[in-house]
Amino acid sequence: MLKRSPYLLLILATCIWGGNFVAGKSLVLHIPPVTLATVRWGIAFLCLLPLYGKAAWKLKHEYLANWKMVIFLSLTGVAGFNSLTYVAVQYTGSINASLMNSATPIFVILITWAVMKERLAWWALPGIGVSILGVCWIISQGDLPALLRLSVNRGDMFMLIAILCWALYSVGMKKMAGRFPASPFLLVQVTVALVVLIPSSSIEWIIQAPDVSWSPALVSGLLYVGIFASIVAFLSWNKAIELAGPQRCAGFLNFIPLFSAIFATTFTGESLQFYHLLGAFSIVLGVYLTNRAMKKQVRLILSK
Repeated sequence: MLKRSPYLLLILATCIWGGNFVAGKSLVLHIPPVTLATVRWGIAFLCLLPLYGKAAWKLKHEYLANWKMVIFLSLTGVAGFNSLTYVAVQYTGSINASLMNSATPIFVILITWAVMKERLAWWALPGIGVSILGVCWIISQGDLPALLRLSVNRGDMFMLIAILCWALYSVGMKKMAGRFPASPFLLVQVTVALVVLIPSSSIEWIIQAPDVSWSPALVSGLLYVGIFASIVAFLSWNKAIELAGPQRCAGFLNFIPLFSAIFATTFTGESLQFYHLLGAFSIVLGVYLTNRAMKKQVRLILSK
């Protein structure tokens, strides 16, 4: 079933990442951002190594032959996006961060067109626009003019770079689709990313000297971001990209703010408002229209 329809994988990934937004927002209050990213991927590494270490080692020559792409994916999708996102939320509000994150599908489509020379599906843009409108409606709490009053700060700049990193990662994964088994390849990416993250977090720790108060809630949050958000969600997303391509998958990223709102309502006591429901409908409609347009493009190409 999943070979014919990657949508369940996309929903699973964005649902987990929606929870990761809520968990990460809380965790970064107790652990510095780069250190948090390091701990997150360290947990993922310890889980992946006994399961896929041998399989990854058998393909070491293939990975070395594609070392430039391996490093590129490790730095953009694993180390870059997550660290920059954690840094961004220290300086910018959730409204700004969520709004900028909703622009990711446009980045993916434009990069795919520029780098992979795929035809730019202009008729997919209206669907993306509808989905982005839904995100804007949710994060502005039904007051779209409020978005015009947002200020740009260093957090917004970090978030912009993070979004670019994720768009580049998605396009790069499409280019590498089918070359390596997904799970061992993720282990390799995590390993390379940790080579960069560990010394970076050490410097951060020396500079900030944080006083971390360990608790069951903190450990549970780290396990969530280390296992579910780092392994389950990444494998689901990467497999979906392999099956459907980055352009068709990109629109599903707008489900992340929707799931974040649901988790925030459930676990932080925030009340569910009408603008949440209206925005959610717009997001779902936009994703549907975008994927319908992408299917139309595929049929046109095959008919030629």
